[in-house]
This record gives sequence, C-alpha cells and structure tokens, in this order.
Amino acid sequence: MLRCKDVTRLCASDEIRTAPLMTRLGVRMHLMLCRHCRRYARELTRIAAAARALYRDAADTRERDEAMVRRVLRESGRPPD
Repeated sequence: MLRCKDVTRLCASDEIRTAPLMTRLGVRMHLMLCRHCRRYARELTRIAAAARALYRDAADTRERDEAMVRRVLRESGRPPD
C-alpha cells in the first residue's frame, strides 16, 4: 500500500492522471482508509476550483473593462489605439 507521503505527492503534482492503473487504484484505496490524505485531496480540489473561479472572474472583469474603454472611445469619436 502507498504511504501518505506518496499519495500527497501524487495528488499535489497531478501525476495521478497519468499514473499506471495499479498506482491509481492504490491511491484510491489509501484515500478510502486514510482520513488525513482524504481531507488533503479534498482541500486541493477546493483550492483548484477557487483558483479557476478567480481566473474566470478576472478574465470577465478584464473583458468588461476593455469593452467599456472601446465604447467610450467610440462615443468620443477617438479611434482606439
């Protein structure tokens, strides 16, 4: 069975997606038995989701700002740069 150190490294580096089948099964088995690693993996998932949401919000804000600048320039009769 995999040790906690191995499982956390695999989860944190996202190597688990490309790991061999037996390694993935070993990680699943370990996560079923170890509440600490299970909590760690769950927190990593939450952090990744929050980072994606933050990036998406920043991109939306940037697009809105750029659209507003274009509209103001168009309404003022000045050509955009």
